[in-house]
Amino acid sequence: MRTCCARTPGPAGPGRAGSLCADGAAGRAGMPFDTTQETPMNAAHTSPTRRRWLQQAGALAALPLTGAMAQGGGAWPNRPITYIVPYAPGGGTDTVARILGHHMGETLGQPIVVVNKPGAGGNIGAAAIAQAAPDGYTIGGGSIASHAINGSLYANMPYHMVNDFSPITIAGTMPNLLIVHADTPWQTVADLVRAGRGASSKLSYASAGNGTSQHLCMELFKLQAGVEAVHVPYKGAGPALQAVMAGETLCSFENLAVAAPQLASGRIRALAITSARRLGAWPSVPTVAESGFPGFEVTSWQALFAPARLPAPLLARLNDAAVSALRLPGTRERFATLGMDVTPMTPQESQSFQRAEVEKWAKVIKAARLTIT
Repeated sequence: MRTCCARTPGPAGPGRAGSLCADGAAGRAGMPFDTTQETPMNAAHTSPTRRRWLQQAGALAALPLTGAMAQGGGAWPNRPITYIVPYAPGGGTDTVARILGHHMGETLGQPIVVVNKPGAGGNIGAAAIAQAAPDGYTIGGGSIASHAINGSLYANMPYHMVNDFSPITIAGTMPNLLIVHADTPWQTVADLVRAGRGASSKLSYASAGNGTSQHLCMELFKLQAGVEAVHVPYKGAGPALQAVMAGETLCSFENLAVAAPQLASGRIRALAITSARRLGAWPSVPTVAESGFPGFEVTSWQALFAPARLPAPLLARLNDAAVSALRLPGTRERFATLGMDVTPMTPQESQSFQRAEVEKWAKVIKAARLTIT
């Protein structure tokens, strides 16, 4: 008796078993059978026992393929992943991308390449994410502006903020500070409200630009407080802050990371913070909510998205990699320098968070009659 191989007709190739042998080689069943000659693999000339063996061998060979399909191709990722940032280098979204990209690349075993595509308030880069193939090789950053505000603010949008994306995680949130020029007499939110009410109001406020979170935050405050204030948009958070410090405008809602370092300069004063609770670093600064406007809470946020229809196994792996990066002590420390709290979420939690934000800001934009054409 000898052990031999039952060979498939034709050449072996990708996805085809070249041979089934008993010597333990790759692609072989490892079950010897008693024969004195090789028999063609034809159903008419194959015994029932041998047919059962071949069927079992075929099923075993298919198992790795089934597992690979469940993982969105099995080999993913086998090349670098592109991380699109819809804003210029150096901003919050860009910084978050470089922090997450480094650690996620180590987890996934492939480099993650950050590509900046700024313009149109984040719309150009966000559209590039939405239009990419849902194969796990293109992901991107998103913010409160690009993924919660712009769809209601811009008359023409190249993407749908919810339907065109698969949220991976909300990475972090950051409150705003209500700041005023130091030479103003206003010490509290109530003082500012009194100054801004009535036709004689000469209140003006700065923002980082039309449609930014700072702009919409003040518009929400105006609606709730019943104040009048002239909007003066600047080209970025830095110029807007400088305008308040110089007295060109009198107040602003500014991101914590931008405004906080300047509080010690004596040129601006913080009246309130937009978070739900006071911050430990500034315990004397009240929240807007406790200053007479219950329920007022605004946080800017950073998130990670993929194109819509990303296969669930790939989405789960990207979420695991992102959340692992966010939970590293070093990541928390880096985020703290940006004034951000780390907020790792599941894809489902991220989608619910985003939908609530879209609905919230759509109401503010409609009530304030804002639009960008």
